[in-house]
Amino acid sequence: MLLPSEIEARWLLPVLRALVVRRLISKYGMTQERVAQLLGITQASVSNYVRAVRARGLRPEAITLLSRYAQELADTAYRTQDPHLVARAIQETLTRIRRDRVLCELHQNLEPGIDVENCDLCDLD
Repeated sequence: MLLPSEIEARWLLPVLRALVVRRLISKYGMTQERVAQLLGITQASVSNYVRAVRARGLRPEAITLLSRYAQELADTAYRTQDPHLVARAIQETLTRIRRDRVLCELHQNLEPGIDVENCDLCDLD
């Protein structure tokens, strides 16, 4: 069984970062280098996020919700220009995603046999 933190690290965080990166570049005209600094990742990672979003297997509603979270994160990153505050906002968003049970949907797609209705692993936070 995959743990929620594994799902976040392997699948959710890359999708969320890709959405944030694209918004910072397209809406705010930030450079890849500046986006990398704000998000605490490499410029090469930013380039990879620009080229592809890995959100396969999620319902459009879940992707819409993730897009909304990403918009909030991008707006926070642009407004604060502080990598520490951006990291904190990302962590808070991951907690919200667990609470809103979006992570459960992704978990169900990755492990079809899991009973997400009766799972309480995300409730431990």
